[in-house]
Formats: sequence, structure tokens, C-alpha cells
Amino acid sequence: MQLISIFLKNADAVSPIIGVVLTVVITVMIAALVAVFGFSFGATESKGPTAAITVENAPDTIGVADLKIQHKGGDRLVGGDWSLSIVPVGQPPVYQRSLTDLKVGDQIMTMNVTNHPNAVYNVTNSVVNITAGDDPAVTRLVAGQKYDVKIIVYPFKNMVLDTVVEVR
Repeated sequence: MQLISIFLKNADAVSPIIGVVLTVVITVMIAALVAVFGFSFGATESKGPTAAITVENAPDTIGVADLKIQHKGGDRLVGGDWSLSIVPVGQPPVYQRSLTDLKVGDQIMTMNVTNHPNAVYNVTNSVVNITAGDDPAVTRLVAGQKYDVKIIVYPFKNMVLDTVVEVR
């Protein structure tokens, strides 16, 4: 009761306090709206492509240490967005970017690893070529050795292939 009487005695002070409180509330609401729409807090993240990609020894090339990487289904991987790594198990991945699309039905045939520091690679939707700095003793796959094969789509940081295969 005493609190109410204080406000009734000084009615002039109530109006400025309510005005300040309303101004602060409106400012906070406007700032929240700007944050939601301006910084896309309310937007959903776009997901990267999903693809069914297999890796196996190429059955058609008897006596040759090579791999066949095949896109069996799912989304197309856009050229410039995806990169391939083929390294011996235990070594860190070294990705080589491809500028060609990889779509259902495409297959990459390769005899090369992707981690030779002096080599210049050309990765397409059909081959992994070394255009300069080729050293067959170091850059070729070796029969009986296991390799870590990965394909990543960088804009989405999406790994569409991560497997280990033994070359025969």
C-alpha cells in the first residue's frame, strides 16, 4: 500500500519510466528482427550432395595395380567443388580438385596416388592423370598395399566417400 501511495504522490515520474522501458523493449525487438533476417539465423543450412560411390580393383585390367571409382547413384558432384584423395593407409589425405562434374554412371580409372609433392594432377570424371613431375616409382599404386580413398565436397565440407581398399 505504501508503494502505491508513492506513485500517487509523484505521478509525473511514472510516465518517463514507462517511456524508457518501452523504448528499450522496442529497441531490443528491432535488434532481434535485424539479427534474424540480416544474419540468417532463421535460415536452414543447405546440405551437401549425397552420392553412392564405390571403389574396387578394376576387374578388366589383370596384372595392373589400378582402382575403379564409380558413381552408382545420388546427386551429381559439381566440377570445382569436389576433390579426391588416394594415399597409403596411415598417411594424411592429400586432395586433388576436379574441374569436371561427376554424375551417375561416371567411373574414374587410376593407377596413381594423389600425394606426390612434385606432381601436377589432373583429376577428371574418368581418370587421375599426372601432367608433370611424374615418378612411377612413387606415384603408382602398389599391388598388395591398402589405400585410403576419400572424396570431399568442399563448399559443404561433406565427405561422400571414405573407404580403405587393398590393391590387387
